[in-house]
Amino acid sequence: MSAPTRILRESSLFRGVGPDVTATLLERFPIRTLQAGDPLLSPDQPNHFLYVVLNGELQVLVGPAGSATSILVTAGNCVGEMSIIDGGRVSAPVVATGDSAVLGIDVDNFWRLTETVPTIARNLLGIMAERMRSTNEALALSLQLQQAYERWAFLDPLTAAYNRRWIDQTLPRYVERARRDASAFTLGVFDIDHFKRYNDTHGHPAGDAALRATVRAAQSHIRPADRLARIGGEEFCILLPDTDLPGAQIVAARLVQAIAANPVQASDGTALSGVTISLGLAQAGADSSPDDLIAAADKALYGAKRDGRNRFAS
Repeated sequence: MSAPTRILRESSLFRGVGPDVTATLLERFPIRTLQAGDPLLSPDQPNHFLYVVLNGELQVLVGPAGSATSILVTAGNCVGEMSIIDGGRVSAPVVATGDSAVLGIDVDNFWRLTETVPTIARNLLGIMAERMRSTNEALALSLQLQQAYERWAFLDPLTAAYNRRWIDQTLPRYVERARRDASAFTLGVFDIDHFKRYNDTHGHPAGDAALRATVRAAQSHIRPADRLARIGGEEFCILLPDTDLPGAQIVAARLVQAIAANPVQASDGTALSGVTISLGLAQAGADSSPDDLIAAADKALYGAKRDGRNRFAS
């Protein structure tokens, strides 16, 4: 057994996980080498990887500059987990203390791993809790852990978009805010065209890749205040606060075009057929309920399908 294989199998992140999983990790994901002083993570740069230390040692600096607490991360342990939970935001600098090697698992494959092997998700939450207890910033970091748990509960594990539970809790607040402030609010509902046919043709792993690619493209073409969620299957919704119907139509046109032009790749890098979406829009009225708004957006969605798909309707 090679040293990296042994490190992974004995690591707390993969405790209780079959040896076939750890062997696959070393085959599929890149290993990055670092020298003393090399930065791995920096708060001014987004991060979309969870890193497992295979050899060497990393240093995490927690707290304000000048009084930061140093946490050492040795072989078998991981860093970058908060970035995965928090949408790419790095909470603390991480640098190598000497020659080191780390295995990088990108966020898409991380969510897929936690979906297929839930033990990994449980192990990671335990690691996060223990790490936060070991610092001098226990109160602040405990709050961060609580927020991470809450965020995890509201994320779709396959795509990392918000999930149906989040929509059920959040949409009523958006509708009520629009009514209270007399502000505009528009809901968009879209799904991937002929998704069952895509799955039947290319297989379910390809369908998963298409779902993740759709979310990435959509999130890259919406505004910071907009919110994307996966309702279920291949159906999604987008919340557009302070946006009337003409403004929402501009966003919808951009999304339809971006997703149609977005490439889809299998986990091994193989190029797959792209997908298109049909999207329906509905603006909240003074007396709209969340159910009314969803029904109106669904009706517009079916109108887009009826008119030929790969388009939006309102």
